[in-house]
Amino acid sequence: MEKLPRLPDEHLKRAKEMVARNRKGGRCKLCYDRGYQGISQDNMLVPCSKCVDTDAVLKEWKAFVQATPELAELYGDYYAEDEEEKEKAT
Repeated sequence: MEKLPRLPDEHLKRAKEMVARNRKGGRCKLCYDRGYQGISQDNMLVPCSKCVDTDAVLKEWKAFVQATPELAELYGDYYAEDEEEKEKAT
């Protein structure tokens, strides 16, 4: 399994904002109303699957990565494969 590069700290705040925007609402005992359960060893947020629309967060995150040159260099290859698979499916 390939190891993901560590997310630079300055982008973690933006990820938290995305998760907060995509919360389904209500109180959540699983994530204590933060929208995420924690931060992985790669400095990535672990969104709460109970109260967050994870598909919407992933879509927004992919767009952010592609629009940010530093992140596109680190993670662009991971999302390029998803786009190729979509094209094959259609």
